[in-house]
Amino acid sequence: MKKIRRSKIVEGTSIPGIICNGGQYFYIGVDIYEDGMINCWELVDLKGLKNKIDSNWLTPVVPPGENLSIHGLGAFRVKEANWRFHPDSYYEHIKQTIRVMNPEFVNIYEVSEREQKRWETRRVAHSPRPTDFYVKDEMFYQTVEGDGFHIFMKYEGANYLVYLNVYQDGQVLVHDLPLDVRSHLDEVNEWFQDGTLFTTFDGALPLSIAGLGEVTLSEPSYAADMEEKFKELIDIHRKLNGEKSAHEECRDAYYLYLENPTEFYREHLREKYERVPEHERMYLGDMDSKDWDYQRILYRPDEKREV
Repeated sequence: MKKIRRSKIVEGTSIPGIICNGGQYFYIGVDIYEDGMINCWELVDLKGLKNKIDSNWLTPVVPPGENLSIHGLGAFRVKEANWRFHPDSYYEHIKQTIRVMNPEFVNIYEVSEREQKRWETRRVAHSPRPTDFYVKDEMFYQTVEGDGFHIFMKYEGANYLVYLNVYQDGQVLVHDLPLDVRSHLDEVNEWFQDGTLFTTFDGALPLSIAGLGEVTLSEPSYAADMEEKFKELIDIHRKLNGEKSAHEECRDAYYLYLENPTEFYREHLREKYERVPEHERMYLGDMDSKDWDYQRILYRPDEKREV
């Protein structure tokens, strides 16, 4: 039998959530689609979502004293917290979010037992990466794609964990505030310079996490550098516009050096390596090697390469 397939665009939104994996807590955006599918490090239907919440894989709370890791930002101990949801009400919150996008609650997808067994047999776990966008013009539904990251922001006398989203055209939207704030890439640099946006702090930080509650964080065990986060934002914008990312340029320089291990190509690699945001360099290799071989070449050239 000939095999074919098709792709379908399904729109949705993202809300804050927390993954509890191996006793560690990770802040994520829970991607919710209008067809009733939810991505919480794995794409599940509403029944699967209930199982994830009941098993404490997906949770709306972090107990005081535990660390909360925020990808690309840092790890912070939760000192105090006033969480908005418990597990049952969090499930209903997600279900209501689907109803807002799909008021008739029609065409809700349910994963069949046959489909579930098929993917388990093939050892496939779906976790699609969402595409951020805004609608530029409703005529012909013209959209502009974007991407971004989480960062702390001072806004009207309070501190927020926000999602900073830059788009192809240089527009910037700040989500997870009481109201979204629109700016432009040229203006956002000032927010990095004057402390409006920040990654670290002294003492304790009262913080609002939109949709989840109010928390007080202790000083971070580690946190990204502000200059490196701005480099990341610029790099995202370049990639959205079809240019090679700093990661890609660095990997190209790495392979070029391996083919031509001369001082000229080593310095070329150093230049490209230092353009990669520091907190992103671990992703230059795989989960085991990370950026070890890059560091060996640049800073410990007498060490032999492991193969």
